[in-house]
Amino acid sequence: MKIPEDVRKDIPLTEEVIYFDNTATSLTPKPVIEAMDEYYLRYRANVHRGIHRLSQMATHKYEESRKVVADFLNAKFEEIVFTKNTSESLNLVALGLEGIFKPGDRIVTTPYEHHSDLLPWQRLAKKLGLKLEYIEGDDEGNLDLSDAEKKIKGAKLVAVQHVSNALGVIHEVEELGKMAKEAGAIFVVDAAQSAGHMEVDVRKLQADFLGLSGHKGPMGPTGIGVLYINEEFFEAFEPPLIGGGTIEDVGLEGYKLTEPPERFEAGTPNIGGAIGLAAGIRYIEKIGVDKIERQEHKLVKRITEGLDELEVPWYGPRNLRKHAGVVSFNVPGLHPHDVAAVLDNHNIMVRSGHHCALPVMKRLGINGTVRASFHVYNSLEEVETFLGVMEELMKSLRS
Repeated sequence: MKIPEDVRKDIPLTEEVIYFDNTATSLTPKPVIEAMDEYYLRYRANVHRGIHRLSQMATHKYEESRKVVADFLNAKFEEIVFTKNTSESLNLVALGLEGIFKPGDRIVTTPYEHHSDLLPWQRLAKKLGLKLEYIEGDDEGNLDLSDAEKKIKGAKLVAVQHVSNALGVIHEVEELGKMAKEAGAIFVVDAAQSAGHMEVDVRKLQADFLGLSGHKGPMGPTGIGVLYINEEFFEAFEPPLIGGGTIEDVGLEGYKLTEPPERFEAGTPNIGGAIGLAAGIRYIEKIGVDKIERQEHKLVKRITEGLDELEVPWYGPRNLRKHAGVVSFNVPGLHPHDVAAVLDNHNIMVRSGHHCALPVMKRLGINGTVRASFHVYNSLEEVETFLGVMEELMKSLRS
């Protein structure tokens, strides 16, 4: 597949706008929509326990989708649980592990986390009397690995993002996973901004839990996410939600849970969403995740060079090998929302605000940033158009 040209043909919206808001949600290619349409039009039914052929077909496609996700992450079939999004996945981890903590236990994370990988741990620490500690780092988002090693020793749980949605920094998750395992700590990974943009292998990361959203890197629909649960935690992890589909037997005196992954999926799941997610994963695998990563790196290199030429300050690691396809910046004297509005007037879609990373903004002493984020269908020509608009904006401010 030729990129980005062939991918753009599958996404008509790329002919109408320059879409640089992929960190929030990516655009959806036709094959993903077609796979979901097929479910709703040809075999729309609920999954599991149904005898009629539509239910059987829906169940087959749903569980086939789980296998696609498992292979994508190098996980086992039963280790994949479908959720709503990364936020739900990480909240479920915090809720499901409550029973293993005792007062004084330590949780280690970073000061760069998305709120979804921060608030659940803050709430858990407050509720159970735990200690929450943060790995030191610099203003670019680079972690101090020597500090990480010190703090991880003796920790009960370590939770880190793979890629910062606010700064674009790629954290050393493999090294952190190794430290966590050597310390006997549970290792939780937020892969919301990495899955679909670069390799995410739960075995290499030594992750015990990992969350991702289908609507971001995998180019699937909204409302579908994944929680990977290492099989070693099937018994220690208490399902936060129970009910239909999670049980093997029920009496008036109690119940017996069924086997994973069903025990972790209460009620009717997002069947069409899971099918769409699998279609998205197949699509990006056809392209090649390595090619996606290289394309985004080209765009980051050019846009950061261009912003430097325009003397527009941007945030994140200067070592571009550690910089994913997310570039945050500000125009001095203008609110981020005002810059986003100017770009919108030129059909360029970016995100502005604090990006659910308020501690990062407070550290940098700013009220937010403008964020341009990429996927494989974005082109160098689009970046040049963006830089042209930015040049005119900067000229108008200086005149």
